[in-house]
Amino acid sequence: MENTYWNKQGKYQEDFDRLIKLMPDYGPAPTVGGEMMRAANRLVYDFYNNGMGNNTSGAINYLDRQGVMDRDNTNVFGVIYEYTRGRVYSGGYNGDSLQTAIEKMMDMTIEQLLNQPELCTQEHVDDLFEYQDPEQNYCDECGEETNHGYLCESCEESYEEH
Repeated sequence: MENTYWNKQGKYQEDFDRLIKLMPDYGPAPTVGGEMMRAANRLVYDFYNNGMGNNTSGAINYLDRQGVMDRDNTNVFGVIYEYTRGRVYSGGYNGDSLQTAIEKMMDMTIEQLLNQPELCTQEHVDDLFEYQDPEQNYCDECGEETNHGYLCESCEESYEEH
């Protein structure tokens, strides 16, 4: 996928470059718009740098709470949320459903800020990390969710048989 915010060719790149300045160097933003950009950028950064290896559920939940997600019924929230609690992305960054959802999420965030510019000056009082869900564990072998370690019960049994 060539036209991404990561390679500075996003759909609303000029607006992104302007709006990203609402985001502080660290910590919560002083405005709702700044915190929205902080949340969206956290997801983009973690996707391209860490394969979604960190718990970024607070960012997607915050954007959902602000009304950014799924106005067009594409299930952007569901696709991204699946990877925000510890599941690692193993795709090839070639326009698959997760990469497309990440880019669409940023588009939707920018569109909302353009349609509601008052959010860029509205005082912000909470932190996206307040919306974070517990991290989940996933089986290293098959990718299924597990509650106890690096292998699910099925893969653990298979491993013990060999």
